[in-house]
Amino acid sequence: MTKKKILFLIPFLLVAGFLLDCWTTILTSDFFALLRHYIGLLLFVVVTVVFFKDFTKAVVGLGVYLLLATFNGLAITPTIKTSSFFIGELSTPYIQPLSLGLLVLYFVLNLKNLIDIQLRYKEAKERKAKHRLVDAANTGLPK
Repeated sequence: MTKKKILFLIPFLLVAGFLLDCWTTILTSDFFALLRHYIGLLLFVVVTVVFFKDFTKAVVGLGVYLLLATFNGLAITPTIKTSSFFIGELSTPYIQPLSLGLLVLYFVLNLKNLIDIQLRYKEAKERKAKHRLVDAANTGLPK
């Protein structure tokens, strides 16, 4: 297993542990699952499947997943705790502090992966544009 995959798996397994605890609590106690809990479980299954098919998409997918969790799009804990920070009269949107911490950990561990993904994307885009110009020049079509 490569270092990139190990760095990805740290926040991935933490999220898996929180989801396991969340659903165990929901199923064995009087907590009710909300739509956010179902979305969290469903999207985590999607990220897991994508991890085994395309690692690059899984890295981006986990980042999007954690962003959604941070801004209350989904839940990974049985109780949804939100906070808002105030700067004078301005306030931030409501966020889940645990998910924010996981998002920060994800970015710290996967920043190099994300930069590599972005550079490969730009490089592929430039190559595609260059091939279009070459094809247009060879066929006599306008550029």
